[in-house]
Amino acid sequence: MAEAGELRAAVEEWDESEDEDDDIVCIFGSFRQTAQESFEAKKRPKRGGSVPGKAPNKRRDFQARYHRMIEQYFAADPVYNARDFRRRFRMSKRLFLRVPDGVLETDRHFEQRPDCKGDLGIHPLMTVTAALRVLAYADSADALDENLEMSKSVIYDSVKHFIDTVDRKFGSEYLRAPTEEDLARLLEVNARRGFVGMWASIDCMHWEWQNCPSSVAGQFKGKEKKPTVVLEACADQELWIWHANFGHPGSLNDINILDRSTVFDALMRGESPQVEYKLNDKTYSMTYCLADGIYPDWPVFIKPLHQPLGNKQKYFTKRQEACRKDVERAFGVLQARWRILALPCRLLSRLDMNKVMRACIILHNMVVEDSREELGDVHEYLFDEHAVMGPSPEFIVSRPHGLRPRSVRELSERIVSIENTEAHFKIRDDIIDHLWLYHAGETHC
Repeated sequence: MAEAGELRAAVEEWDESEDEDDDIVCIFGSFRQTAQESFEAKKRPKRGGSVPGKAPNKRRDFQARYHRMIEQYFAADPVYNARDFRRRFRMSKRLFLRVPDGVLETDRHFEQRPDCKGDLGIHPLMTVTAALRVLAYADSADALDENLEMSKSVIYDSVKHFIDTVDRKFGSEYLRAPTEEDLARLLEVNARRGFVGMWASIDCMHWEWQNCPSSVAGQFKGKEKKPTVVLEACADQELWIWHANFGHPGSLNDINILDRSTVFDALMRGESPQVEYKLNDKTYSMTYCLADGIYPDWPVFIKPLHQPLGNKQKYFTKRQEACRKDVERAFGVLQARWRILALPCRLLSRLDMNKVMRACIILHNMVVEDSREELGDVHEYLFDEHAVMGPSPEFIVSRPHGLRPRSVRELSERIVSIENTEAHFKIRDDIIDHLWLYHAGETHC
């Protein structure tokens, strides 16, 4: 009996161990099945491909459409002339041909590659044209598909790659701070206009955000009563935009945005070109921007007088307001040239909006430079009809000293020099006297 009981206990113990082994096998089997499904899911394409039940690809003839575009715009005797090209592409043909070459050097997405059948894909000239049409006309992909024979996914993917590539390829050249040569030219041009020491005008522009998330819509609503994102910019008389700071909520005014701005960071770090000039026999070493009345009384801003007294102050205010239109004209041309900036934005991310804004500004500056080369130096004859008296101001522009603040105290001293109210009124009064003495009677800026 004892032997039978021991045998029964051994059998039960063996059964229990076998059940545990079965459980382990089941667990490992389920893990293996899950891993296999996960691997197959990763291998499975997210979209596209020929699968049963899917609609067939449309019979788009990329090569025929490419050759048709060559006949229309790039042939020896094109269908449309240079004026039509400039209006539709927002730039000259000479400048446009630089863009596909530049993006091809930076991003392989625009390369023309054959498909699995050996047929060549879309030519980079077509993808760049589609991206430019979206920025210039704010066209839908459906409208472009009819003319360029490109699908919605290809068009929007091309736009995404295009704005990134334009910034990477051309941003360092066409969206930067002025060099010594640039600053010397800007100072000379604005001195002829009567504002000795001026390099640009500063202001802000709002871009309506239609698809702003409801959770943050309140902080983006300001005087426009709709969610907007703000661009702070500095522009010169040629409408070149030298500084662009985009992404601030629309509820902020110009002062709040200035507190967050990077426009004077290079000056505080010692990375701006050093300048020295004389105005009314006084030596100055700081340039300034023309601004509207909301900006603070700093020597880096020259504002109009709120209540001008006498002809001298009235004339200064009139001239300041006229010359400050540079930045407002730049905003108007920027929105007219790239209509996507004039319409409510349907993007969901401020980061994507910033990429679009930067790409449009870079392309805008490229067009400004190209127009300057076509027209030559239009400032050579500026004010030649007037007998401007007095010596021409001389500007000494040298390389940045490159000395970063070595202590908090030194940084504070540089900030104080930028925000010195007494220095603001001093240079403003000298500009008023200079304008009245040498430029009174001029009716344009």
